[in-house]
Amino acid sequence: MNLLRHCLILALLLVPTLAHGQGADAADFDTSYRQSAIISARIEKQFLDNIRWTIGTEARDNVAAAFAERPALDVWAELVAPDGLKRGNVADALTAYWVLNWVTANARYTLKVDNGPIQAQMRKAMAGDINFRNFSDIQKQEMAEGYILRFLVEHAALNDAMARKDVAALGRLAMASVTRFRQEMGVDLLALEPGPNGLLPKAAQTKPAD
Repeated sequence: MNLLRHCLILALLLVPTLAHGQGADAADFDTSYRQSAIISARIEKQFLDNIRWTIGTEARDNVAAAFAERPALDVWAELVAPDGLKRGNVADALTAYWVLNWVTANARYTLKVDNGPIQAQMRKAMAGDINFRNFSDIQKQEMAEGYILRFLVEHAALNDAMARKDVAALGRLAMASVTRFRQEMGVDLLALEPGPNGLLPKAAQTKPAD
């Protein structure tokens, strides 16, 4: 399964949850999977190939060099560990990716987002989807690690722009996050706010969860 397919799944899964808070009885749904080093290597190769064909060889080589310095999954695990997230779990991978893009889109760089409610929101959405329930471990790993690799590239770009205090670059990254989520998932990150019930429309954060 490719990332476009994953995005379509997320649009089906998460938009109803974001809008209506469905699936509250599925907060404990297990979204973990058995990890395979062979599958990880294939996912990384496909990711780098995609960068080559969509952005260019130089960009591919730069990302490949960064991944060669230290295993990408280890870097991600270290970055998200303080937020209670870990490898081998689809909900955790998606939580990190959504939070990063929300922070980038809304320029809320110093806000400490509570990942727990968003993680629960992801699990609830997946629990309610029969397609995800039928995913194999390989399909779950493809989905999770595809977003982990995207997270790493986008996180590095954001950190670089912040370190250089490059306002123009930060603006471009914000617009890219907004556009990406609108096009791929049908979600407006600018209209959402993290809270005790997850990432919801700002007005909904003041209402009790369904």
